[in-house]
Amino acid sequence: MIKKIPGSGRWFSVTTKIALALSLLIVFLISAVGISLLIKDQAIFKSQLQEKGWNIAHSARISAGFCLQAGSLQLLNSLLEEIASFNDVSYAAVLDAKGKVLAHTEKNQAGNKINEEEVQSILAINSDFLKIRTDEKGKPAVMEFYSPAGIASGSPAGYLLLGIDLTALNRHARQTAFNIALICLAAAWAGISLSALISKRIIQKPLKDLAAATERVATGDFSCKVPVRNQDELGDLAVAFNMMTFHLANLIQSVKSGAEDISKSAEQIVGRLKASDLANSRLSQTFNSLNQETRERLSALKDTIALTEELSRQSARSMDLILQALGEVSKIAQTEETNISLISRIAACMEESGQTLNCARDSFAQLKNTNSNFSQTIERLDNLLSSNTACTARLALHAARSGSEELVQIAEDLHSISGELSKSLKFLTEDLANTQKAWPEVQAAFDRNLNMLAEILNTVKNAGEALQRNLNCLLQNKEIISEIASAAHRQSEIISDILNSQAGINTELINSISKSTGAENDTKLQMENLHAIESLVKKLARMVERLDVLSLQFKV
Repeated sequence: MIKKIPGSGRWFSVTTKIALALSLLIVFLISAVGISLLIKDQAIFKSQLQEKGWNIAHSARISAGFCLQAGSLQLLNSLLEEIASFNDVSYAAVLDAKGKVLAHTEKNQAGNKINEEEVQSILAINSDFLKIRTDEKGKPAVMEFYSPAGIASGSPAGYLLLGIDLTALNRHARQTAFNIALICLAAAWAGISLSALISKRIIQKPLKDLAAATERVATGDFSCKVPVRNQDELGDLAVAFNMMTFHLANLIQSVKSGAEDISKSAEQIVGRLKASDLANSRLSQTFNSLNQETRERLSALKDTIALTEELSRQSARSMDLILQALGEVSKIAQTEETNISLISRIAACMEESGQTLNCARDSFAQLKNTNSNFSQTIERLDNLLSSNTACTARLALHAARSGSEELVQIAEDLHSISGELSKSLKFLTEDLANTQKAWPEVQAAFDRNLNMLAEILNTVKNAGEALQRNLNCLLQNKEIISEIASAAHRQSEIISDILNSQAGINTELINSISKSTGAENDTKLQMENLHAIESLVKKLARMVERLDVLSLQFKV
């Protein structure tokens, strides 16, 4: 049996879990099938009862109609008693059109009136209707059938009420549900037993072998092997476990050998450190001879510090000049920006002037077209004037023949009007001719002005572009000067740092003269020690890599 891990609490074995899962699956499937059969069986049974009720109602309403027309209550009672003798018929009654009970299988109900709103609405339909009544618990109890009887002149004389008892249907449903529950319990018990038996044979034995082998490996026995009982996932797990124990044994052996190498390397490092102490004493003598040379270098370093201070002062003066140049460039750039904005405004005004000249030229062109129309109109007026002159001459001739002074006066007035009109037309004709002659010159002047304006506009735009390029160059120069200023500032800081560093170097050289202890040979020994430590680190890295590989195999 698989042992329980201490402190892990209560738990179920794998076989028990598989058995429960299979039993739950079987119960679910049987329940689903049983419920579907129950629903289908109830629907069929209910449909049969409904069909039976309608057959009885349709058969009995004909006889009930004759009895209503005859007005015989005795025949109605005998008919209802015969209907009540059928199976599943709970009660039967005959109602008039207003819902009053004319006859009922229960004698005490005769003469009562059904005042239920739902029943009154059913009677108002004048057609077959089915209503299901429920009991106090809300379960279907009676299926009521309403069918009109004795229909005459479009309205029924009464209604046949038939009640079918649903007790048998409910009892059948309860019995079927109880049978399904019993089948589910039996199937669950059988599934648990069968799956537990199969799981113990297939899963529990390999798991016991793995648990026992794991306990032996935990105690340090890597020679144990897990038997491969089946060629499945548990068999693969057993093979992987055997491979793990093999690699663990190799790893332990390599760790032991690595530990021995580490101890040997540590002994070598201790010996070499002792040799390093001896070498340091010899190097101290060597550095004593170097103190004199260091003092000579100190004097040269002081001269270098003086030159560096002079360079710092020159850098500060250069920084001031650069800042002045940067201010002048900024002023020039602002002036150029102002000029560019003015040129842009001039160009905009010139473009508006060009548009105005174009509009004026178009207006003169329209005027020329109008003049041509005026010329045609004047010609028509001249023709009309000629006709009017001829008519005036005929009128004067007619007046002379008839001797009418009034007609003579009219003819003279018409003649004077024609003369004035002729002079006016002549003046208009001359003005139009002068206008048409002057139009080419005006149009040429407009074209010259437009061309000159376009050339001036191009010149202004070119000047604006040139100023923009100059401004861009000035801005670039400004950025360059700013960078130069920043570089000069950084140079000043660097020179200051150099001065501080030189002062520190001077101090350190003075201190190192008194504290230095030579170690040329000791340096060589220390390098050898570093190589030994490096080889030791590489060995440890290889051990870590092998442990990582083994951990990955164990996870798989």
